[in-house]
Amino acid sequence: MRDKHSDDIVSNVASKELILPGDSTDTDRELQRAFRKLDATLLAVIILSNVLNSIDRANLGLSKVAGLEDDTGMVGGDFNVVVSAMYPTYLLFMLPSNLILRKVGARFWLSFITVIWGIINMSMAFAKNKTNFIICRLFLGAAESGATPGALMLITLWYPRKMVTSRISMFYSSFAIGAIIGGPISSGIMKITNPRFTSWEWIFFIEGLVTAGFGGIMLLLLADYPDKSWLLKKGEKELLKKCMEQDQVEGGHRAVNKKRLWYHARDPLIYTQALIPFCGNFGTTTIMTFSAIIVKNLGYSASASLAMQAAPGLCGFIGILVSQHYPKWFGSYYAGCLFVSAWIITASTILLATVNNGARIFALCILAFGSFGTGGVGPGWIMSNVGGPTRAAISGAISVILGGLGALCASYIYRNQDAPRYMFGHGMNLFAGLFIIVVSTISYVIIIRRNKMKETNINVSHSSHSEILDMENDHPDFRYMA
Repeated sequence: MRDKHSDDIVSNVASKELILPGDSTDTDRELQRAFRKLDATLLAVIILSNVLNSIDRANLGLSKVAGLEDDTGMVGGDFNVVVSAMYPTYLLFMLPSNLILRKVGARFWLSFITVIWGIINMSMAFAKNKTNFIICRLFLGAAESGATPGALMLITLWYPRKMVTSRISMFYSSFAIGAIIGGPISSGIMKITNPRFTSWEWIFFIEGLVTAGFGGIMLLLLADYPDKSWLLKKGEKELLKKCMEQDQVEGGHRAVNKKRLWYHARDPLIYTQALIPFCGNFGTTTIMTFSAIIVKNLGYSASASLAMQAAPGLCGFIGILVSQHYPKWFGSYYAGCLFVSAWIITASTILLATVNNGARIFALCILAFGSFGTGGVGPGWIMSNVGGPTRAAISGAISVILGGLGALCASYIYRNQDAPRYMFGHGMNLFAGLFIIVVSTISYVIIIRRNKMKETNINVSHSSHSEILDMENDHPDFRYMA
């Protein structure tokens, strides 16, 4: 017979994210320890995987600093074409990759594609020209297309709904961690004097080898569900399983309504909010791919430029971690978006206005803080305004697609012909910061108007239970979060 006291504890933890009032019972403490162990094992594995993903994405820009462009005969905008080559396949294969993921399981698929993209990175050590790199980057985009959706799927399977947001924020912070350590690691690899490879070839080969090896380890450590993990004790598995079962009962999980899918897909609010991460990705791509190039053109050595990328990366890490608190601190998501846009605008203005090296490096740090911050507050605003699984599915998909398009566009804003001032690239980041204000304000106005319209009483008493559930955001009791 099920213990009612244990059920109450599980429900309490699921709804209050382990912040329990009063004296803790032994079961309370056991469940808290179980979630902490889940954080330290399964969640840590996918975070580390995403750190390697971030490093592998950024190593192209770092390799340019190490001499890639000269050694492969790239001229003009060739490098920008190579940078952008992964995004078409990244977006194209996102849906097929998600379908395969759901069929074979996130554990196997995440491990498999991690090995594949590691091997592709190793292959770039043998690339000799622009064409070779474009082919590698096209395959890289296809391999990485399932990484983020797979990780997010696992988080939703491991944690109750009230705990998902904080864990997703921790997951996304791993992109910034990659920016922090990627440059110094590449700087160290450059010191290898073995003539088998040049310095930039060693960067691709070693970092790709580490990623591929870690993919094999992931297969041993990951589990689709906590109760399938050998890292957790039997009692911990039972508590976590009971917690998730209770969460599903309270959440009333429902399937996506395909008929309503296209109705939500025509909602302009989704697109104005999704344009926030689109704009933010101009700055994050600048930091991850071009910051070391910008610093080198200030007159620093290649190794110093790579090492100095850690400073903007650290600021980006702080920016994305604190951004989840902006709605609480400032009273709304809208104010949080204005806050991050102010940092982006300030940074871009400094980069445009001064030639002082110290000021420009400081501005890159400010840019990272604001741009990475959009990765928390932007998607958070979108997903806080979903009234059900259908709205969540289309909102999440459009947000990811527009974010990828933002990174694709940003691949072309820092051009060789603009060095060392890069006025066009900095100007585009300034435009992105200003555009965040525009789309955030439009979103805010739409939300205020819709909430005001919902004050009119709408009778749903004649609707069936299923019809009421399918109303999602249109339900008269639903209120959008500004």
